[in-house]
Amino acid sequence: MNPAILKIMNRLFLAMPVTLFDYPSLQDDFSEIIRGRWVIPQNLHLTLNFFGNAFEKEFLAKTLGALELKAEASDLKGLSVLEHNKILYARTDNDSLFQLHTQVQEALMLPSEQEFIPHVTLMRIKKIHQNTLFEEKITAYNDKIIGTLHPRIQLIQSRITPTGAQYTVLHEFIH
Repeated sequence: MNPAILKIMNRLFLAMPVTLFDYPSLQDDFSEIIRGRWVIPQNLHLTLNFFGNAFEKEFLAKTLGALELKAEASDLKGLSVLEHNKILYARTDNDSLFQLHTQVQEALMLPSEQEFIPHVTLMRIKKIHQNTLFEEKITAYNDKIIGTLHPRIQLIQSRITPTGAQYTVLHEFIH
């Protein structure tokens, strides 16, 4: 894609920030097994709703600000892979996220085009070098608490640049 176009592309989404307890060790555990680009620590988040360029940021801040958006803190426990797009992610069992996602979709009259899977993207996998070892590592993380999902809801703007995504928190919803 043309770098000039990349500079102006921006996307809006609703997210919750996360903290991984030992991200460098997790990356080291998989360094010889898979290849891809790890999400940088300051960009780690759980996307609740993705809006792209469908709405103006002011409209979203006002409309979502009128809702009772409540989030619960929870653990990030275990790893999984979204097979359709080869994303390595951290899982959460926070059932309230489904209600929150649906609440926003309905308020903005957005269709649910894909199944909502609450997750924190860690890497888009380009290649798995050792499938069996990869599966063993994923299994080893199955019951391991690897981080925390913070109970804050943020409207974030993502700008795609030649060096990667740059995120800016535009609004934090406090209720």
